[in-house]
Amino acid sequence: MLRIAAETFYLYRRNIRIWMLQPVIIIPPLFITAFFFVVFSAGFDGLIFLPDFPTDDYQAFLTPMIVVQAILFTSADAGLALVTDMLSGYLDKLLLAPINRLSILAGALLVAATRGLLQGLVVIVIAFAFGVTFETGALGVIVLLLASSVFGLIWSCLSILIALKTKSAQAMQASFIIFFPFVFITTAFLPIELLGGWFKVAVQLNPATYVMDAMRALVIDGWNWSTILPGLWVLVGGTLIFVTWTTWMFRKETA
Repeated sequence: MLRIAAETFYLYRRNIRIWMLQPVIIIPPLFITAFFFVVFSAGFDGLIFLPDFPTDDYQAFLTPMIVVQAILFTSADAGLALVTDMLSGYLDKLLLAPINRLSILAGALLVAATRGLLQGLVVIVIAFAFGVTFETGALGVIVLLLASSVFGLIWSCLSILIALKTKSAQAMQASFIIFFPFVFITTAFLPIELLGGWFKVAVQLNPATYVMDAMRALVIDGWNWSTILPGLWVLVGGTLIFVTWTTWMFRKETA
């Protein structure tokens, strides 16, 4: 077990260095995150005057949506990194080395979790700069960051599954189409009570909705467990399902 932990650490360090040494990968998502926060908060600020809108601070309402968006839009990078290692032959070298396959996968997934945490942190810093405050205080900030990390891990698992199945960089670049609906078919701009028709049904079927609502409760409601717990259960269940599935697929495709 100690050997697997050591192997995972060194592979994680290698993967995180590669990511951090490529500004072209880091800077654009940060710029887009800040851009969407500014544009959406300015464009939809008037929604706070709707009856039963849950807060008078639209930027606070928007903050969790921007977190979810940032994570989902960059989750495909985990699969793209794996495909790059496949095509360069680096993955084959790892598989030939006396390294546990679990360590190889864990090193990639830990980078995904780290990226989710950092993306959440960037959004929170931007939100604080615009005067957003957390009703749950510092502990709520920590919980939201942890949720961001786990959420990033789940969606990166899906990205890695696509990479293992397609082994194509082009497919990974196009995979954002899969992630796109999970951002906007949610309570991104309005609470569920103000939605209607087929869209409301679709929002309720989207697991990302419950994570977003849980994060939003941490910002604007306080410790509202009736909203927070469903989001936590989605994170726990999603982690168990997708990590297990990804592990099985990785072993199958690299056997």
